[in-house]
Amino acid sequence: MLIFVIGIGAYLGYRWYQQRYGPTAERALETYFTALASGDYEVLYMMTPDADLMVLGHKISTEEFARSVEELLGGEDMELKEIEVQRIAQQGEYHYFKVSLRYNLGGTGKVAHLLVELRPAGDEWEVTYPFTPSL
Repeated sequence: MLIFVIGIGAYLGYRWYQQRYGPTAERALETYFTALASGDYEVLYMMTPDADLMVLGHKISTEEFARSVEELLGGEDMELKEIEVQRIAQQGEYHYFKVSLRYNLGGTGKVAHLLVELRPAGDEWEVTYPFTPSL
């Protein structure tokens, strides 16, 4: 009985630690969009499912991925002002959030509201929608 109580206590402690300090979906989204704004496209690449990185049967490289994202941003620097993440729903392993971004792009203030889908991938998260090269 003592082993059972210790096991339950360890499990609850681990869950508390993961929720408090671990890679939550909300933190993953903040990491994702901060990386987008700072030009750290390798982080976006790693957080994109392999299936979404396939083009004509081969996986695109980090360099090709970065060029696609740069092209979407029009070569302009993105200055992120605020990220607001609001949980909408969960269906199975998929989590849905409304993400509001306030940023400057090319010297102009903008606001974007996105529906974002992500799922756990081991101890990390993958952003499954929107597909990054199509932002």
